[in-house]
Parts: sequence; C-alpha cells; structure tokens
Amino acid sequence: MREKPNLVSTAYIGETAKDYDAKRFTTRRGLLFAEFEQEQLDRAIARLPEGAHVLEVGCGTGRFSHYLANRGYCVRAVDPSSDMVKIASEKCMDLDNVTFAQEEGASLSSADSTYDLVFSIRVTNQTESEAYALRMIREMIRVTKPGGLVLVEFVNRQRPFRRKSKSVRLSFSQIAKVARADNCRVESRRGILVFSQTVLNKIPRILLPVWGTVERLAARVFWRWASRGYVLLSKQ
Repeated sequence: MREKPNLVSTAYIGETAKDYDAKRFTTRRGLLFAEFEQEQLDRAIARLPEGAHVLEVGCGTGRFSHYLANRGYCVRAVDPSSDMVKIASEKCMDLDNVTFAQEEGASLSSADSTYDLVFSIRVTNQTESEAYALRMIREMIRVTKPGGLVLVEFVNRQRPFRRKSKSVRLSFSQIAKVARADNCRVESRRGILVFSQTVLNKIPRILLPVWGTVERLAARVFWRWASRGYVLLSKQ
C-alpha cells in the first residue's frame, strides 16, 4: 500500500502500522517507556482548562488521543499515514470528542490560534529532515492560541556519547530559538531516558521498578543529556 505522493515518506504504513503497538507497548519495558512519556504529557495538561481544545501532531495509533478524550478534552489528531489514522479512529470509536485526519505536521489545515495545547511525541525524530521537523514546530505554534501551550518531544542532539542513527536530532537551544522567533516563552525543559532505551532493554524484568525510580531521579538532574528531550512552550 502506498501513500499519496504529497505525504511524508517516513509515515508508518501497511504492516508497520498494524504492528506498531504490539512492538512497543506489550512488554514491561515498552510500557515503562510509555509511562515516562505519559508523565511529560500530564505535566502539560495539568495546566489546561476544563474542556480545552487539543491537537496531537503525529497521533500514530491514537494512544494519547484516546487518553485525552477520555479525560474530557476536545481532541483533534492528525497523522500522515492513512493506516495509522484508521487504527486510531477504530481505537477511539466509542468517543465523540475526538476527530482524526490524514495531514502532515509541517502543513496543518487548522486555522491560526485554534488550540489550547498542541503536542507531538515520537514524531520529530521520524521526520524526513531537521528542516522539516523545525517547520513542524513552527506550524504547531501557529495553530496554538495566545496563552496556549506547545509540547515538543525530540531525540536529543546534545546527548554525549550518542550512537550513530538516521533519526533526526534536535537540541533544546534550537527549539528555544524557534520559540523566540515565534513569540513563545520556554516554560520548562525536561528529559527522559538518561540511561538510554538501549540500557532499558537490557534491564532484567525483576529490576525494572527500581531502574524506573533511578531513571526518574537521574532525569530531574541530568535532563539536558537525556536521550529524549521535552520542551514546553507558552505562546504570548
């Protein structure tokens, strides 16, 4: 199955879309990684008003969209993969406050200043280039209301001794520069996986709770060098 030619080539399609959840969220290690991500999102939504309008950019199979809609937010979720959108829609078919659309993150169809929160997780590193990822962040800012929040997750270029990878990497300073140019303030900088996903995958299952505690403590201090960074912006 092929995507429309105007959509990004990095979108998950076909079997990779069908297998996405099974490969990432069915093991205790995968679920612990997901917990770390959820905690970062929870910090952002704790600041939202009741019934806030939220946009998820790169929704994948809809795990966060389902979570947010269940909490009463009005959610719109987009992904360049029609297969991912279909899976996410089916996952959320019992909810009437979430909608899905096939869209690129760097060319969102929403009007300016629409949402109280716009966020992306596990997306920027999967885009075609650094330039594309930065355009996507600017689009996220564009569709956020003044006073609203933007949460950007990224694979951290500033991490020392990083492994070679084809993933797009960004830095805290790059995102801060985009924020300043687009009239945003950096509210917080955080990180997860100071000890890396590779280390996580090697931890014996019986030690995962202890490792999770150690990882969370390390991330509070050494967030700047974590594998994955999170920057929360507020639009002025």
